[in-house]
Amino acid sequence: MREYFYEVAYILKPSLSQNEVEEEIKKINERIERYGGKIIDIDKWGKRKLAYKIDKKYDMGYYVFTYVYTNNRDFVKNMENYFRINENVIRFLVFKQKYKFQKDKLKEKMKKKEEQKA
Repeated sequence: MREYFYEVAYILKPSLSQNEVEEEIKKINERIERYGGKIIDIDKWGKRKLAYKIDKKYDMGYYVFTYVYTNNRDFVKNMENYFRINENVIRFLVFKQKYKFQKDKLKEKMKKKEEQKA
């Protein structure tokens, strides 16, 4: 069985409160797990200025990067469909970690996370 490592990057609406942002991240993480993903790490950058306006109204956004392991081939398709219908996500990108050093780093983080649980 093949292993896939992905970085799931998304930007949430800047009008959300901190509690709403945390709730939205929680919902997205539940969706990741529902589609067969295992969350390795989450990197929350917080609210940042965008390079250009999105939909002619958003010039700020809340950036979140989630690193995921899965062996489900439909993971990307399912996540992209979910992001398209989620009104609180203004941009998203799901991309595969293809370089060995990236995969090795994520495998090491995953191993440490599992050791902490045990």
